[in-house]
This record gives sequence, C-alpha cells and structure tokens, in this order.
Amino acid sequence: MLGVKNALRLPALFLLFFILLGVLLTGLSLLELRVSHFGEPPQTARALAASRLPALLLERFPAAVLFALVLTLFPLYRRPGNRFFSYLLPMGAAFVVLAFGGQALRGVLAAPRAPELSAAGYFLPQRFQEFGGTVLYLEAVERSRLDGVVVLSAPAAGPRLAYLGVGEVRLAGEKVTLRGGGRSLTAPARPAYAVLFAEAEDPVRSLLAGFAADLALVARELGVRYRASLPSYYFSCLALVFSFFTAGVFFRISRWPLANVLLAFLVMRGYLFLFRWLREGVAGELAKLAGAPRLVGYLPEAALLALGAILLLVDLLFLPFDRRGEELAGA
Repeated sequence: MLGVKNALRLPALFLLFFILLGVLLTGLSLLELRVSHFGEPPQTARALAASRLPALLLERFPAAVLFALVLTLFPLYRRPGNRFFSYLLPMGAAFVVLAFGGQALRGVLAAPRAPELSAAGYFLPQRFQEFGGTVLYLEAVERSRLDGVVVLSAPAAGPRLAYLGVGEVRLAGEKVTLRGGGRSLTAPARPAYAVLFAEAEDPVRSLLAGFAADLALVARELGVRYRASLPSYYFSCLALVFSFFTAGVFFRISRWPLANVLLAFLVMRGYLFLFRWLREGVAGELAKLAGAPRLVGYLPEAALLALGAILLLVDLLFLPFDRRGEELAGA
C-alpha cells in the first residue's frame, strides 16, 4: 500500500514542477524580449510582449513538460513506490499535458496584433554601433527618423567617414533599412540591446545554447505535426515523453550522484541532437531515395522510441529499482 501511495504522489509533483518551470521559462523569455527592446516606449513594449506571449508559451511548453518529467525522477528514486505505477503515472501525466495541453493551448491562444516598432529599438543615440557592415553614430532618434548620422565604412579603397545628416528608417519583416545622404544601408532587424544576450565563447554556454535551440526545434516540429494530423502529433509527444523518462536510468547507473546527473543530461542532449540531425538531414535524403517522404518523416520519433526501449530494458533487467535502499541495507 505504501508503494502505491508513493507512486500516486508523482503526477502531482510533476504538475507542480511543470507549472513552476513554465512560469520561469516564459518569464525569462519575456524579460529577454523587454531588455532587447529597451529603447521602445513602455506602452509599445507592453503591446509587443502581449503579441509575442502566445508564441513564447507554445515554444517553452515542451521544454517545461520534459524537464518537469526529469525532475520528477528525483523523488521517484528517492522514495520508490510500486514500480509499475511509478513508471506509468508520471509518463502518463506528462503525455496528457504535452499532447492535450499543447492541443488546448493551440486552440485558445490567439496573438494580438503586433505593435509598430520604432527606430529606437534598433539604434542607440550617442553610441557607436555596427550596422550593415559599417559603424554608425547618431545624435538622436525619433520614431523613424535619425538625426546627426555619421557612417564609417571600409570599402576596398580604404576606410571612409561620411556624414549623412538626417536618416529615415524603414522596418520590413526581418530587415531594417536606413536611407539618408544618398546612401542606403540594410541589416537584419536585430534589437540594439540584443547584444547583451550574445553568446560568449564558452563551452558551457555553447552547450546550453545548443540545448535551447534544439528544444525550440522540437516545439516547431510539434506544431508542424499538429497541423498535419493529430495521430502524428500524438506519436511525437509519446516518443519525446518515453525517451526522456527512460533516460532516468542514468540517474542510478553508478554510486556517484553528480556523475549520474551529468551523464543523464548528456544523454538527453544527445536525444535532441539526434532528433535535429535525423529531421533536418537524414530524413530528407532518405525520403528522396525511398520515395516515401511521409513514412521517413517519422524516423526521428522511431529512433527515440527505439533508444527508449533499450534503456527501459536495461533498467528492468540490470538495475534494482530501490538501489539506494539496497546500498543502505548492505552498509
């Protein structure tokens, strides 16, 4: 009875972790958005956050579910209950939240119209900044107008300093165009303060950035599967939940908890890398050769399910469920 009771608390813990992680991840994304567009007036910044919130929720939703499932493994192994229910209940809760919760979010969320952004979000007055392969300096910014613009460029003949005076800024999609003094400069629409979030040359930050990029890809792929058909969407959700849960076997694979956590993290990172590699590279090439693009499109999910099944067999056949209790009894 105690084993079943311990297992029954796991879905509640999963939901708690999911809510906390969902709020944290979405809040951090909104904070990054606000800082990146710090030059915008507060009213415009609030409207921008409201317009981006639905997309941010959908993008962070799978990450919150999967990491909440991983966090649930710690209390699961700390106070093991009935093995069958301890595995089935958290996986079932995670699948229901990811599949049906994501479906509900897509059904009710509607993004309000994005506000018209001003040049203040992309140009800093009285500061040197890079823009379109040149160095730019300006005295003031007012809506789409720049005053006192100076450009330092480096053509083949050598560096050249030019005074443009007044410049007009036009935002079009992912591009920003500056016209003035008979010149036209175009650059990607990158907010001026986004440089604060630029990736440093650090292996740990690069690893985390790759992790975040792969999670964003997973969120986009779930959206693609949802728009294609509900069965394929549910299949993708099942593969993600099952593979991440069975990676918990590495939490108990040795007597060193920190090493176990690091190994499990690397395995989960490998899952996402494999998913991206198969989806963006191998699946496309195999579809050309096999002539069955729809079937080959499920290759990433099939690989995750196969690896998850192998890890589950290793867990069931070779690792005791209550390893911590056996170690304490043997001591």
